[in-house]
Amino acid sequence: MEYDHLSPLVQETLKTSSPKGNIVIEQGEYAYLKTPVDEKQETLIVFQDFNKERAALRFLITALGITGLACLILSFIGSVFMASRVMIPIQKAWQQQKNFLADASHELRTPLAIIQTNLDIVRANQEEKVANQEKWLNNIQEATTNMTKLVDSLLFLARADSHEQLLVRDCFSLNQAVMTAVEPFKPVAESKGICVEVKTESAISYSGDENRIKQLIGILLDNAIRHTPSGGKVAVHLHQANKMAILSVSDTGEGIGSEHLNKIFERFYQVDQSRSKGGAGLGLAIAKWIVENHHGTISASSSLNEGTTMIVKLPVEK
Repeated sequence: MEYDHLSPLVQETLKTSSPKGNIVIEQGEYAYLKTPVDEKQETLIVFQDFNKERAALRFLITALGITGLACLILSFIGSVFMASRVMIPIQKAWQQQKNFLADASHELRTPLAIIQTNLDIVRANQEEKVANQEKWLNNIQEATTNMTKLVDSLLFLARADSHEQLLVRDCFSLNQAVMTAVEPFKPVAESKGICVEVKTESAISYSGDENRIKQLIGILLDNAIRHTPSGGKVAVHLHQANKMAILSVSDTGEGIGSEHLNKIFERFYQVDQSRSKGGAGLGLAIAKWIVENHHGTISASSSLNEGTTMIVKLPVEK
């Protein structure tokens, strides 16, 4: 305490009747304690300067307030950020569901429209014999077949999304599964003037769902045949490298642009927007699910006007 503060401080203290308390002067606030000294008719006054402590306390309170406010603001910003991050997959899933329903409705509408149109033609010519209306009836049958395939694919993916699509695992010959899966497609390919070549190496024993593996091969082969022109070639090769069974299905079709390659495994995605090649764009999505649930990978490489190769890699237990 500086001495020039003492005079006003003492004067103010002597004016008070209380033996202790606080005195506020221009220089700050002080605590005092006074007691008379009888022998000399004097008064003993003791002062305590709390200004530094009070300043430190005010600084601490201010710092805590600012820190608390900053934490509150940061917490709010963090919660908003985390909420937005959490909402991204939910929004994506919701959008995918909306797109799925819209695309499914569109795909179902097409065969239904074909069936309705051809039925109208048949009804308009009721006097005609059935043999004379074979063209329209064949159109109805083809549309019905396509719609059945589409519904089956939709049900497959719906069960897959709800984790109800289970695999029945067993040990089987992967070579034999390939040969069996390819056989039904040979007449279709031959009728279009397409050569189907199948090459497999030494027997590969594989543990998985044989029916789903055959379905996978069928999907890839069907795609290859649909996109290969007359006089073209489709090659199915199977070999083993280390602990991986590698299946490739190649065609000599129109090829796929690089901007489409990373999207062809999405549901309902079709490179040919006119859909002149047929299909609903679900096959490769199903193929991807089958491969991934066998802990494998599927990829595509392509060159425009030269063809496309689908490569499936499946882990083989030795």
